[in-house]
Amino acid sequence: MKSRGMLGILSYSARGSTYFKIGLGIVLFFIAIAVVGLFWLPYNPLKSTGPDWSPPSMKHYFGTTNIGQDVFSQWMYGARSTLIVGALAATISVGIGLAIGLAAGYIRYADGPLMRLTDVVLTLPALPLLITISAFVRPSIFTVALFIALLSWGGKARVVRSMTISLKESPFIEVARLSGVPRSRILFGDILKHIMPLVLTYSLFTIIGAILTEAGLDFIGVGPITSYSWGASISLANSAGAVLVGGWWWFLAPGLSIGIFSTGIAMIAYGLETAFKNTQVKT
Repeated sequence: MKSRGMLGILSYSARGSTYFKIGLGIVLFFIAIAVVGLFWLPYNPLKSTGPDWSPPSMKHYFGTTNIGQDVFSQWMYGARSTLIVGALAATISVGIGLAIGLAAGYIRYADGPLMRLTDVVLTLPALPLLITISAFVRPSIFTVALFIALLSWGGKARVVRSMTISLKESPFIEVARLSGVPRSRILFGDILKHIMPLVLTYSLFTIIGAILTEAGLDFIGVGPITSYSWGASISLANSAGAVLVGGWWWFLAPGLSIGIFSTGIAMIAYGLETAFKNTQVKT
């Protein structure tokens, strides 16, 4: 079985998948918002700059909060924390799952212990455990990302293990082994190359899960206290009674942003998965 590799699949997706193009555009837009927010904001997001409960206007694009804070500035400011949590949690989670899955699938004596550890992780109630930890520790966005990652790598490890075992028994791997190719080169050069498209797809869905989990922790009041995110904005709007007083603009922007960004990520993942299947069929 041949594979075009990650660059080939990305190139194929960019050329032929409308889902990939739209999703990439959405994600790049929000990344740009987060980057711009590092250097410029219309107002200080934590200070009162206008009348209370002011609806969207030319002066305050997304309106103001119950104490006159600019929602648009909060939206830009909160983008960085939200995206950092998603990207960091996905990177750590996929890294752990990939390492354990490869080791369990390729090293026979490591399979049993590593899969029992994976089973333990899979049985842990992730969200209740995160809520309990956060209630006592009140972590930063980095520790929240770490906690999410440590509780979400189990499924990835199992999938990687299954693919590794299947690839290890493939004819081209047998030929490489009989030709004296080092085991490390087979593992990281041949097997890993074929697994990476699937790993990338899983990492994208992990970003969605991490962002939604962080927003959930913020909403119930046990999220990070050292940063401001879209989830924190929704939580503050709920606490201030935005729904009851008609301040829909406060929670609409961060809520829609989480949904749209997650949709963009899912569209990229779908485009990559489709491209991967198509390249496999063609080769």
